[in-house]
Amino acid sequence: MIKRLGLVVGTIALGATSAIALAQADADEQPGTPANTVAPAPPVSEEYLLLGDATRGAGEPMIAVDPTNPENIIAVAMGNLQQIAGKTASQNSTELYHTIPRSTITWLAVTHDGGASWKVGELPILSGKLTRCPDAFADVTRDGTFIAGCEPRETIDPDDFGMSAMRISRDKGDSWGPVVQLISDFQLNRFAAGLKPISGVWPKGGKSASNSPWDRPFTYIDDSTGVIYAQAGGGWTEVGAEPGKRRSQAYVTASTNGGRSFGTIYSWDSPEWQQLSRGLSMSAGHGVVAVTYIASRVPASEHATCPCAVLGLSRDLGRTFSYRVLRNISIPPGSDARATGGLSRIAIDQTRNGRIALLRTDGPNLSVAVSDDWGASWGPFVPAGAAPGSVSTSKQAFEYSRGGVLGLMWRAIHPDQSYDIWASISRDGGHSFARELRVSHARSPAADPIRNAGKFGDDIQDFSMDSTNMHMVWGDSRAGFQGVFYGRLPLAAFPAK
Repeated sequence: MIKRLGLVVGTIALGATSAIALAQADADEQPGTPANTVAPAPPVSEEYLLLGDATRGAGEPMIAVDPTNPENIIAVAMGNLQQIAGKTASQNSTELYHTIPRSTITWLAVTHDGGASWKVGELPILSGKLTRCPDAFADVTRDGTFIAGCEPRETIDPDDFGMSAMRISRDKGDSWGPVVQLISDFQLNRFAAGLKPISGVWPKGGKSASNSPWDRPFTYIDDSTGVIYAQAGGGWTEVGAEPGKRRSQAYVTASTNGGRSFGTIYSWDSPEWQQLSRGLSMSAGHGVVAVTYIASRVPASEHATCPCAVLGLSRDLGRTFSYRVLRNISIPPGSDARATGGLSRIAIDQTRNGRIALLRTDGPNLSVAVSDDWGASWGPFVPAGAAPGSVSTSKQAFEYSRGGVLGLMWRAIHPDQSYDIWASISRDGGHSFARELRVSHARSPAADPIRNAGKFGDDIQDFSMDSTNMHMVWGDSRAGFQGVFYGRLPLAAFPAK
């Protein structure tokens, strides 16, 4: 039964923000600037606070543009209570969110006029015992169908039961179809034979929480086939681990009927190519699913020393993968699961069969390598972006537009841990990049300790491109609380280097 969105809290009209425009560079934020200095040019981006307030913040946002009409845009975010029982949430207290109904909801924002106004509310996905929903995600299919979802969970102690789930909207967010399970604790029988994911408390009878087998859902749409893929990048299993221990294992499932249901759940890895790290990145296109992760072991015939970076390709909806070691990514010997050699993201170009791009980070620098033969060979890593004055990057977003433009967005971290948002694009598939541009008009403080939800819910940021603009969302604390800002950059504004 389709229900209309009845939890809308308001419609906000938003115009240009030239009144608060700051320089593309940081001259306005540095002390000692001479009084007679020429006023800096206004930034080329538009930005404004979109989601969150002093009571319920917003973070981990995602955004998607309708390919049939770029005036239609959907954005979601993880909405956490900024304080718990009137007290400041700390990183040591965020487990309490698991026991408080509606401590986390999914913010939903929809615009039909390209961002001039937004309808803001809550995604109607919670019901019954499922009373909180972290890890929001959103997407739009090639025919303009909206997708939005999260991880509906029970607020019990421990936080045992839940799923990743989504709803679809065929009228651009005005109404939503039934809840569809992606990966859940209620249907472990959907996992392929031999898979035994860990759910809830681990070990049995203990007190330590485990990531659930549906943890960190994203969707990926293959425009060539119409298949919608869903992932869970943060699962765990005891299969293949040392006795009494567990190891990471990521999962994938597919919908071949437009999102009405999803099929068998498969793992990214195999017994011969076992995961050490979380699933790093996934992409889809041309009937192919591509995944990357750090492996603890590979076949001896690979003549590789592990841990090592692995690329997996599936042409049968994730049921089987062919693997190869990414020899252009170096993992130091003896590294643990957190070491990635700088490997950050992977993206498939849906306009060019066989083209994959890899994103690598090195301190404040980002670089990209491209393969045009599904990873059999790779070009050199080329500079893709670096923000002046930054010391590192985080929360990179990286993907091709439906028109084949490769986009990159990142958080540039400065020595005082404040940050701003930057972006760059490649018009030739990733072989070279335009000069990076600053998106946010000023730096965000690292966090407000009173209104940042204990840093619970700020793991990702996102962008989506149409033929004209790059639309971005990110967590930001300039408003005095952790909220989600929206920014827009014209693709034409990116200058050649």
